[in-house]
Amino acid sequence: MVDSTITIIPIYLDGREALSGGGVSTIEDDTVIHKSDSRTVSTTERSDRVQRSWQLTWNFEASEFIVKLFMICRNSKGFLFISPMDEERIATGQLLRNTVTGLNVGDGSTKTFQLQFAVSLSYDIGIGSASTDLSDVNYPIDGTVVAYKNGIAASLSGVDLISGIVTFDSAPGNGVVPTADYERAIPVMFTSSSIGRTLIQTDYTEVRSVQIEEIF
Repeated sequence: MVDSTITIIPIYLDGREALSGGGVSTIEDDTVIHKSDSRTVSTTERSDRVQRSWQLTWNFEASEFIVKLFMICRNSKGFLFISPMDEERIATGQLLRNTVTGLNVGDGSTKTFQLQFAVSLSYDIGIGSASTDLSDVNYPIDGTVVAYKNGIAASLSGVDLISGIVTFDSAPGNGVVPTADYERAIPVMFTSSSIGRTLIQTDYTEVRSVQIEEIF
């Protein structure tokens, strides 16, 4: 996401504080299934994960901020959304990618690792689990990253709040599995070319609903 051609403005829209209580969160897949006349089925997943979007209702205190954010970003720039939903914001026990080898293990010398995320579910029959592809995570929320080496808490000397690269005080040993717990913001953009405000009374307006969509 850091390499996106869409400019991301480093401003947070915090859904934990800005919502008035209602809305809809949607996930969308872009898989295409082609069935030929010979009854052969071909499946194409155009991206490695689903895309999120939100249609949310904002409170009065956030309305002026959202209007200003829309005027700055419009439909051409993105910003950072902190979801009010724990499952979208909080991640635990996620693997880290070695920035030198690209593997999810230490090599005894590399201190920098990329935050990553995947969803997994254990099999109900047999042993094992199914999971989504690992994807890099940008924009961790300040003060939320806790790192581990083989499940044991490990200290960090730095966390890049844009790239999501963390730096260990000491390099994880060869074969050691580094993981992390963290909270993250999601890069999004407005999907509508206009937003409406409801005039409640003199100098009192509310942005009742506006849609935002995740930027891959």
